[in-house]
Amino acid sequence: MISKSFNAKSDIRLAMAIYSINILDNLARDGKIPGIRKNEALQLLEKISSCVMKMRESTLSKHMLLMSNLFRGFNNHLSTFISRLGVNWYRIAKAKDPYNAKLLRFAIFNLRSLGNRLKKCSDDDPISAVKVRYVRVLEQKKHPRNKKYNVLKVTDMEMTYEVVTQDNIEEKAVILFAHTFPENIDGVISEGIFLKDENGELIRGTDEDIGQRPINVPESAKKQIEERVIKVLKDEFLI
Repeated sequence: MISKSFNAKSDIRLAMAIYSINILDNLARDGKIPGIRKNEALQLLEKISSCVMKMRESTLSKHMLLMSNLFRGFNNHLSTFISRLGVNWYRIAKAKDPYNAKLLRFAIFNLRSLGNRLKKCSDDDPISAVKVRYVRVLEQKKHPRNKKYNVLKVTDMEMTYEVVTQDNIEEKAVILFAHTFPENIDGVISEGIFLKDENGELIRGTDEDIGQRPINVPESAKKQIEERVIKVLKDEFLI
């Protein structure tokens, strides 16, 4: 179902895509993207950026935009960029700098999920700006430097993420997770947040939900995303 409220110029998903491209461009210029030559990375990112900027300037409906040559070109250039990194890009990047590695992963995953979020998420909804999935808790341990925090490893069955939280969550629990900008919390890089309902309780799911994005998300969870996303995009003059 196509939302009548879609406006490419103000769409938060396209704004976040531009922000993600800027992250990659800065990392590429500093020589911090493994597996690809600097000049090739910058050329591909320029093509990806051009497609997204033109999509944002278009007056096409969402359906037509997703069917357009602009979106096809964006996907093709992004696929080329990712393939040039090789299969071990994250491991190599993390060995050099964990924060930059997770920043790189956030930007790539945000771009890669753009089409899916445009198709399936509500327009003008801050939570559509980032990847939201149910994840399973694989491991929990105390933060090595700050005992008020726990460090959790979680998976959406595609990737494993590291999350720093004050919540105490049992292993094998299924929790709704938002893949947001990485944050350095006392030396551990957290890759996102666990979303909560109106009562401040973690939003839980079942094994069947792992890797899935829920159809309905409580307003409280949307506000959690909004607090993190809107300020960053406003600071960058993207919304």
